[in-house]
Amino acid sequence: MTLSRRIFMGAVAAGATLGPGAGEAAWATGRDGEAAGAPGGLPVPQGDGYDGSALWLRYAPVGDRDLLRRYREQVTTVIVENADRNKVYRHTPDLSMAPGSAERLMESTLEAAREELVRGLRGLLGRPVRVSQGPGNRIPDGAVIVGTRDSSWAVRRSVPAEDLASLGTDGFLIRSLSEGRRRFTVIAAPTEVGALYGTFAFLRRIQTHKPLGELDISESPRVANRHLNYWDTERLYAGNDASGTGGLDGENGAIFNFAATGDSAGLNLPLVLDRYLVAARAMASVGITGITINNVNADNAYLTPEYIAREAALADALRPYGIRIALSIRYAAPTDPRFAPDTLTEEQMAPVSPDFQAWWNRKARQLQESIPDFIGFTVKANSEGQPGPQDFGYDHGDGANGMAVAVAPLGMTIYWRTFVYNPDVDSDRLKRAYLEFGSIDDEPRPDGTRGRFLDNVFLQTKNGPLDFQAREPIHPMFGRMENTNQAIELQVTQEYTGQSTMLCFLAPMWEEVLKTDTHATDGEGRPLERSLVGNVVDGTAQGHSATSIVGVANLGNADNLTGHHFSQANLFAFGRQAWDWTLDSAGIADDWVRMTWSNSRDVVDTLVTMMMGSWEALVSYQTPLGIAHQFQANVHYGPGPSESDLPREDWNPVYYNQADSVGLGYDRSPTGSDLTAQYFPALQARYGSIDTVPENLMMWFHHVPWDHPMSSGRIFWDELVHHYYAGVRYVSGMRETWDALEREIDARRFSEVRAKLAQHEIDAADWRDTCVTYWQRFSGREIHADD
Repeated sequence: MTLSRRIFMGAVAAGATLGPGAGEAAWATGRDGEAAGAPGGLPVPQGDGYDGSALWLRYAPVGDRDLLRRYREQVTTVIVENADRNKVYRHTPDLSMAPGSAERLMESTLEAAREELVRGLRGLLGRPVRVSQGPGNRIPDGAVIVGTRDSSWAVRRSVPAEDLASLGTDGFLIRSLSEGRRRFTVIAAPTEVGALYGTFAFLRRIQTHKPLGELDISESPRVANRHLNYWDTERLYAGNDASGTGGLDGENGAIFNFAATGDSAGLNLPLVLDRYLVAARAMASVGITGITINNVNADNAYLTPEYIAREAALADALRPYGIRIALSIRYAAPTDPRFAPDTLTEEQMAPVSPDFQAWWNRKARQLQESIPDFIGFTVKANSEGQPGPQDFGYDHGDGANGMAVAVAPLGMTIYWRTFVYNPDVDSDRLKRAYLEFGSIDDEPRPDGTRGRFLDNVFLQTKNGPLDFQAREPIHPMFGRMENTNQAIELQVTQEYTGQSTMLCFLAPMWEEVLKTDTHATDGEGRPLERSLVGNVVDGTAQGHSATSIVGVANLGNADNLTGHHFSQANLFAFGRQAWDWTLDSAGIADDWVRMTWSNSRDVVDTLVTMMMGSWEALVSYQTPLGIAHQFQANVHYGPGPSESDLPREDWNPVYYNQADSVGLGYDRSPTGSDLTAQYFPALQARYGSIDTVPENLMMWFHHVPWDHPMSSGRIFWDELVHHYYAGVRYVSGMRETWDALEREIDARRFSEVRAKLAQHEIDAADWRDTCVTYWQRFSGREIHADD
């Protein structure tokens, strides 16, 4: 048993410390000196006071001396030819960094790639590297060449055009090449953005102590559009105030300042803050291509000229990193008097109305005049009080298409969210979305095809049919919407998974979702060759060429940008899985730990082991075996299984738990609400029987008797109690594990994570005690806590 596993399993007493890993240098503890500076003499964040503000781009020096020597031999010169030739569009003439900034604005994507290489290599190698504008007639030994065939003579000389042709817009290759005794590395791509992605991939190899010799890497993303939805005013758990949900000094806690007041009034866009560019670099490092910058419960202020000017400034700052922006909008925005005299009456608000479509075309043109690469609009309509086409006698297909027609001439896209649950549709909330959208997808067209949604519409669907619970069955719409572009929506910000207090690594959950088989069939009822949720999302299941994955972002203005140091891992993981959903989540965790904390084998093994069990532990002490939505009203954090007085029945925990003397859980089998009928036949059969349903989804589909036998040999009641207690024990193990790493982690981050884990343990125990005690009222059985 390794030292790391002994620590995690509690075999090392609290307060024990790890010895240094082989070759691990003093930088891991941050106590012995400063790291080399970043470009312009700016220091790489280092030392006991480091606050986590660099995310996983800290570029701490390589501590293994033999490895450092090899890296220094293999990397001596950075060559990015014509880095300044293709300047990106900049609309804002007075765009500038805030006084005292450490970051600086880039003017081109290749400039961003060059500066990242210079910054990263200087930090990792502990010394500056030579920067050359071009290799002349002779590529130097140890050169790292970045570019496209159009930008770089060296790339044209080294990489055949056909080798780049299949990589697509965002793909890249990294190759080790030689001429005589001289060896060098080429990072090449069809586009400058692809070259930037390749640059980050190359740096990641050094950050994670992987070899640089004999490289022959070729990567392309599996999904074309990899977006974040940023909720600036809701579900924000990364603010810099004491509760982690707001801002200080006139800021509202959001990462971007649009309307800061008081002491921060002078820090609004078009002034650019360091954290904007750190976030941009981090997003680019994992291949994020776009961000919707405001809440889906949208404020019409984002469509006013004042805000559009600031949005243009933000777009200017993000553009060199390949990141485009979009807006969330309210369907009824045209009626807002702030837009007078260009407003519409209620009678003009039908989505098929030429007046409605013309209004949105004008607004989109106004945005495009300032932001030429504007993506389009994200729409939450007829959901939780938000207005929509149903208010005017039309359905979601009419609403989405009405807006899509308006923006199609401008090359824009509509992301129409399917998070709808009108109680008039069905008594079971989980059935409602498919009942509203499925028929539109199946609708026959005059040309013999099916599906009414237009080609520039994405239906944006949460991974499960409820609302970002810690574990849900896959949404039945995946695979069912054969004729419609569909984007999966994952929640990076931890609304129901511990917010900024609980350590919960979400990559295993997303891996489980994306690798779940829909068992989708074709029109003849034959199984598809590729039918995993990931295949549906990337288009390989049903031949969709327009593909998208969306993550509800967890960025804020906290020093560490995510509110919890380990929440940074979830943003990193989302980007990596959006790029390639087939990746192993443990491998993603391994990379992140090395880039963020240490390359010590023991530290890496310990933290990866801890992270990989954290999600399952959270499920166990909050909502085990398929019970769901047992949270206190509005807060969505603490336990509230007895709550029953909220204004909507389907907001109440008792609606979902259905606890009685017989058992626990919501019957959605064929003898209940029959949600199972919305799945393909293989899943219908599996989920429909209590004997074949996966036990971790059991109460999603069945009202489970207290004495139902489980695979462990326990009855259901004892298995339920076992999960609650085991989940809390895991959290206690994480706290003890972290305490044992004190000498291996810099002081500020160690202390902040320790405080989080202490509260995490208290709150996990509260979940266990509250829920088990409440369920016992109905089961009438003893609590066997040690089972």
